[in-house]
Amino acid sequence: MSPGWLLLVVVYLLVAPGILLLGPLAGLLLVARPVSRQAWITIVLAVAWCLLWLAQRDGLPGQFLRAYSVAAIGAWVILAPRAPGKGLRQALLATAAASAVTFGWMLALGIGWGDVQSATARWFSSTLLEQARMAEEVWGEAGPQLSAPLFDLAGQSRMIAQLMPAGIVLLTLAGLTLAWRGHFALAARPLGPAPKPLAAFTFSDHAIWLVVISLALLLVPGATSIPGVEQVAFNVLLVVLVLYALRGGAVFRAGIGRVSPMGIVLYTVLTILMFAFVASGLTVLGLADTWLDFRRRMAPTTGGTK
Repeated sequence: MSPGWLLLVVVYLLVAPGILLLGPLAGLLLVARPVSRQAWITIVLAVAWCLLWLAQRDGLPGQFLRAYSVAAIGAWVILAPRAPGKGLRQALLATAAASAVTFGWMLALGIGWGDVQSATARWFSSTLLEQARMAEEVWGEAGPQLSAPLFDLAGQSRMIAQLMPAGIVLLTLAGLTLAWRGHFALAARPLGPAPKPLAAFTFSDHAIWLVVISLALLLVPGATSIPGVEQVAFNVLLVVLVLYALRGGAVFRAGIGRVSPMGIVLYTVLTILMFAFVASGLTVLGLADTWLDFRRRMAPTTGGTK
């Protein structure tokens, strides 16, 4: 099991619902028929984590996320082994299936999407305000400066809640990807071919049309006056641009070749300090790869020269 994978898992568990990683991982290991002690320990711990998380009693946003997570786990365990070489496509299908099941559950209970969104905005705002007050109490005179960004975010909580679908989709894709890679390290008989490295990450060039259509809906006068169009366009655009940023990162990784541990640390620090610049650059690089196919151009040519 690579240290890089373990580090990503720790980061994911700190910032995202762990069930979207641990649940799919336990499911894949069970489908692969675990034989090692390490695999069984992982399954037991993952299932225990998921059950404790599902047992929580909170408001509507938590209920929505729990229903979605259970549906996503089931859809992924069913779909992933059917086409193991097409991980991103299967993950998107599992996300779409889980979304359909969850909205069906909401419809049956008479819950509207606006109800979930409003409850999420209230929860997000109250959580940030509480954290801001704690920062002021702990840090004294420096507290107001440290808490100011949190107060700003709390004021924009409704706008942030409108992007919740994109956030859930991205967290789901990340969790399913980590689960798929993790099951290869733990299963004696993995369910498919080994996943490709980051440098090989790509997807259909036709995805550029999602960017074009989303931008058109946001920029064409009158299009956003249709209820729901603006929110859908923003969420689709955010998901696709993040995927293109990852594609740009794959191109960059393929171009720099072998990296030393010190180089990894340096790149990580630069990314954190200059996140907006790095993210924008990688997104542009990923978009440009649609037409320029940088990795094909970087591939060494075979045969002699005349």
